[in-house]
Order: sequence, then C-alpha cells, then structure tokens
Amino acid sequence: MDYIFYQQSIINFIAQYAGNSKSQLTAMVDDTRSILRVDAYRLFENILLNYQQLGVIEYSKVDCLLKSVAVNLKTSSESEYFLVSQLATWWQEWHFALSMRVKTSQNNAVIVQNSDYSTQDNKPLTRQHDLSEYVNLFTQVPIPLCNVCMLTENIIRINQRFVDVFGYTIEDIPTLNDWWLNAYPDPHYLMWVRQTWQQALSFALENDTDIEPQVYCVTCKDGSHIMMEISGRYFRHEFLAIFKDVTQHLAAEDTLRDMAFLDSLTQIANRRCFDEKLANELELMNKKIKPLSMILIDIDYFKQYNDNYGHIKGDECLYQIAQCIAVATMNHEKDFVARFGGEEFVVLLPEADPKKALHSALEIQQAVNQLAIKHEYTDIGYITLSMGIKTLHNPQTGDYIYFADAADKALYQAKRQGRNCIVVSED
Repeated sequence: MDYIFYQQSIINFIAQYAGNSKSQLTAMVDDTRSILRVDAYRLFENILLNYQQLGVIEYSKVDCLLKSVAVNLKTSSESEYFLVSQLATWWQEWHFALSMRVKTSQNNAVIVQNSDYSTQDNKPLTRQHDLSEYVNLFTQVPIPLCNVCMLTENIIRINQRFVDVFGYTIEDIPTLNDWWLNAYPDPHYLMWVRQTWQQALSFALENDTDIEPQVYCVTCKDGSHIMMEISGRYFRHEFLAIFKDVTQHLAAEDTLRDMAFLDSLTQIANRRCFDEKLANELELMNKKIKPLSMILIDIDYFKQYNDNYGHIKGDECLYQIAQCIAVATMNHEKDFVARFGGEEFVVLLPEADPKKALHSALEIQQAVNQLAIKHEYTDIGYITLSMGIKTLHNPQTGDYIYFADAADKALYQAKRQGRNCIVVSED
C-alpha cells in the first residue's frame, strides 16, 4: 500500500472542500447526491478501494491512514477535521458494502447466523460468506448493521453494535416484521415507516443504486427513542441496513432553528418567527373559518426613557416588558407573543374574536402597570403601553399587509388618545 500517494490524495480532497463552513459541509453530507459524496466515493473506489486491490487494502490500514492525516493537518480548521471524520465514517460503510459485493459474487457455501434460507426446491436464496473473513468484517464496523434476506424477510445477522445501541438480539427480532413491530410500536407511524422504506428499496432496485437515507424514530428495547438515519445497500437477494445516530445532529438543528427565531435581547420570538407563524395561521383560517386577532403593542415614551436612563436600562426595560407580556398570555395556550421591532411587541390570538382580544389586552395592560417600572419623564411616572387590536373574520378579505396595517392604525389611534390606551379597529 503506497501510503504517501494515498495520504496526498486524501489531503488534496480535504483541501478542495475545506473552504466551506461546517454548516455548508453538513448540508452536503446530508445530500445523498452532493458532489462531496461523489468525490469521496471516487476517492475510495478509484484510489483506495480498487476492486483489484480489495483483498489487499484492509479496513484498519486505511482507518489508520485517515487518523494520521488528521494528526498531521497543518491547521486546526474545524472544516478539515470534519472532513476527515466524515471520510472515516464513509470508509467504514463502503469498505464493508463493497467487500460484501465481492464476497457475494463468489460461489461460496451458504452459512448464516440466524438460520439457513432456501427456496421451495432447496436452492440457496443468498450467496453466503466465508465466516472467518465476512463475520470479522461485519463486527469490525462501529455502526449498527442489519443483514436481511429480501425473499423471506428473515434477519440473517446483526452486529454487536446493533445490540449495544438498540438492545434487541437476533432472538428478539428474527424477522423483519418483528423489527417493525418492536422498533415502531405506534401503528400509524409503523405504516408510514413501512411505506417509506419500501419506496426507497424499490427505487434502489429499479435504478441499481443504494437505498437512500431517511430519518426514523426508533424505539429501543428499554423504551427509549433514538433518531436514526437508515440507509442501505442491496446485493442479489439481501439488503444491508446501515444505521447512523442523528439524535444530537437533529437536536443541534433544532437549537439553531430556535436561535434563528428567538430575539436575543428579550428571549421571546422575533419578527421572522412571527411572520412565519402569521402566514401559517392565515392559511389555517381558510380551513377553519374562525377569527384571528392581533394585538400590536408599543411602549409609551420609550425614546425618552432610553435617552435619560441609558441604553442598558432601556434593554432591561424591553426584557422585562417582553417577559411580562409572555407571562400574562400564558393562560391562553394558542396565543403567540413576539417582538415586532424596536419597542413594539405583537400578540397573535388564533380563534379569538374582538371581545376575547380586548380581554387579553386588558390583562397585559394590568400586568405591565403592576410592574411599575419607574419613568420620571412621563406624566404618569411609570412605564405604560399603548395597544391596537385588529380581528380578521373572513380570510378572503384579509392578508398579512392588511392585517398588520389595520392593527398599526388602531395602535396609532391609541397613542393619539393620550397613550396607556387600547383601541379596537372597526375596519
């Protein structure tokens, strides 16, 4: 094995993609047809994993090579280390899958771990593998694997990592149906899983390609749940299911999504989140034909507060008001609170008529007045709110711009009436 040549090939591959951010690389990894995946597979097939060299290049040698590349990277780029780690993961999968294809092309005797599978005329359904090589290879890969006979739907073998992660032994799930029933106990979800997997498998068979990855929520033997990206390889009458734990990855995505929709100062939803929520609620109105109300809120004389007490105090005031509004609406499950911009806030009230919206606005007003945030530069002496309310009754006569504009006009009327007021739009 020419380590210098292979090492340089890996380094060139990493340099080609290291200019991308980690989030960009993650998106390419998730895309089964991305050029990153294609180039990685070419690296394995054309350089590292030539079919003529398959029996020569051992899994452990290339694994060590990848580790040496990681150690010798000249920079501490997060993208570079991410690429090395991803190459190692793909190498595990591809070395195993391609090794199986080579093995199944040989006419070896049939030996399986679960039981022997035969057709009605006792002809072998699967091309079997030499246990001394194949099983060792199967157990080496540090990801859950499940080998299934496609004709009988019997599970031929699972590796130790599968048992460690899910808790199920071959005795627990001797057939694919046993796996379905244990891993997906909810009948409605099970129906979706079966259909999704069968569609992916059929597509792979028809197009002579791999089984594309799909994320499933797997129920483990102890009752816990793991989000698994399940892909696969098929060969003759078998398929190999490959499991990748994406629980943390999805949790990180959820966190990033929450951060993208969270106002960092007030810790409530931001304008972007509100826009998306409003679009969804307007769409629901077309189905439910129920009212939708909006309360647009402005802090009275906030500029004077900011100018005289300073921006730090101003930020503290914004945070206190935002949290107070959120708490005041907690008893109404469907109400949605967001920062609209600057010192303006907005409350969206699904299925609330003008009377209910006014009641909620009065609760907010009372809660903020009870805070009694000192404001010496107003006649009242403490922070107050002005509010404008608009209710949509017919979804066909209202859209985002009309809805927000009507609430804003009502808010303007409240401020003209002396502030610390609530005005309900009659338009």
